Amino acid sequence: DCIDCHQCVRVCPTGIDIRNGVQMECVGCTACIDACDSIMDKIGKPRGLIRYASENSIANGEPLRYTTRMKLYTGVLGVVVILLSVLLATRADVDATIMRTPGMLFQERGTDSITNLYNIKMVNKTTEDIPLSIRLEGMEGSVQVIGKPFIQVVKEGQGSGSFFVVLPKQNIRERKTKIRLGLYEGDRKIATATSSFLGPVAN
Repeated sequence: DCIDCHQCVRVCPTGIDIRNGVQMECVGCTACIDACDSIMDKIGKPRGLIRYASENSIANGEPLRYTTRMKLYTGVLGVVVILLSVLLATRADVDATIMRTPGMLFQERGTDSITNLYNIKMVNKTTEDIPLSIRLEGMEGSVQVIGKPFIQVVKEGQGSGSFFVVLPKQNIRERKTKIRLGLYEGDRKIATATSSFLGPVAN
């Protein structure tokens, strides 16, 4: 039973009297519960005078039960937590979008090579700056970044740049050739992107 010690009111950050029931000003900090339990311990009375309880449990004097609905909510919450953990663990450090420069067709470089100009935009999801290099994969050719040998992407920020892809003319057999580009931090591959390469069809 309440002994009118008023400790629950003194510790309340909003100054309400929880003995009058749940009120709009309550922030759910549970300071009143801890204060009341400590007083009950000192005077040798059972804890729980102030507690979380349903109206049904108060009316019937029954303790809080772990119902089927609560089990279902717990299961759903567990699945969501696992899913978010997997997504965070498997997400790529860098997201990249590569597009051919609008309005630019292929260019002939010398007598044996064809070039296409591309733009790249990147999002760095890590907390460290990434010097990003681009490599052509799965076919003969090269990548030439304009300005520097790599593109600097600041931590938790974005970066952009332009580069040429150079392919041997003799290897181009279609108007559009699919190419795969690897994005590297040093020797560590962190992402892969694809695009199309325009060129003349070899005779």
